[in-house]
Amino acid sequence: MNNSHPKISIIFPSYNGENVIFKNLKSIEKLENLNEIELVIIDNNSIDSTKEIIKSFKNININLIEADDNLGFAKACNIGAIKAKGEFIFITNQDVAFPTDFFKILLNIYERKKKNQELIISPALVFPGNYINYFGAKIHFLGFSYTPDMYQAITKKNLTFKTRKISGCTTFMKRKLFIELNGFEPYFFMYHEDTDFSLRALRNNISIYTTNETLLIHQKINMSINNFTYYYIERNRYICLYKNLVSINSLIPFLLISEIMLIFQAIITRKLRIRLRIYKFLMQNIVNIKHLRSTKANRRNQMIKKKNLDSHLDPIVLGKFPSHVKIFKYFLKIINLIL
Repeated sequence: MNNSHPKISIIFPSYNGENVIFKNLKSIEKLENLNEIELVIIDNNSIDSTKEIIKSFKNININLIEADDNLGFAKACNIGAIKAKGEFIFITNQDVAFPTDFFKILLNIYERKKKNQELIISPALVFPGNYINYFGAKIHFLGFSYTPDMYQAITKKNLTFKTRKISGCTTFMKRKLFIELNGFEPYFFMYHEDTDFSLRALRNNISIYTTNETLLIHQKINMSINNFTYYYIERNRYICLYKNLVSINSLIPFLLISEIMLIFQAIITRKLRIRLRIYKFLMQNIVNIKHLRSTKANRRNQMIKKKNLDSHLDPIVLGKFPSHVKIFKYFLKIINLIL
């Protein structure tokens, strides 16, 4: 199937996804406006049958870009956006499933909300059973981001409202806008690239909406944080914070308090070695990180002031702890009140 002038380009990286990507592609194949869609997949050097599964879908206009190495999520999506031909792009993951009228509804919402300014729509993402994975998110001034109602049943009432943060798993916008905002930060590799991009969008007065008028199903159910995930989430949180806030000095007391808590958490969850590795990376790469903060693209608009970000720190962003560590949970609540 070939469409040289698609309206929408779906973009996602694939990596050893043979257990999930068939369902993804099958749902794309059933989209109502398939003739207006191209699929740009950047395969991050999969060693299973992922690429063969992708190539078997002849009814979808697929541009498969085969990387020689694992580029990570951010860089792969940037490459996909450059190669995309659609007026709009939808950035997502390999393990989602689309409803048939997904883009018809998204385009309708875009036209309703656009008015005289570009916008970003990040539709709801649910686990099987309609439990919330993402339905809008908050960003705390210490760099944490989270979905307040995660794991709750999503409301049946149609809602479309502004939010502070996109999800990298479900992001719809004009391709031109993504390029103008310089895409995702490839230095992150994975995790927090969506938080950083959201802050850049807010700094440029771009509205972000979420909606449940249409939504994606996330095949992934286990959201546990392993050592690999923990390393990139926490490492990139510091980089994202440094890149986007006006003054780090004013946050030092809050950072020290939260750091004590996180070290305590790392000891309890046996991740202290990973945390020390994060500190080592940040110290060894301080010059590169400073460059990210000072680039023209990053300073396009005034950096975000602390007072303009949410001031509520929900304990969920600090992870789940063993049920017997009750004293630590009470400590968290006290710190939340202080912050």
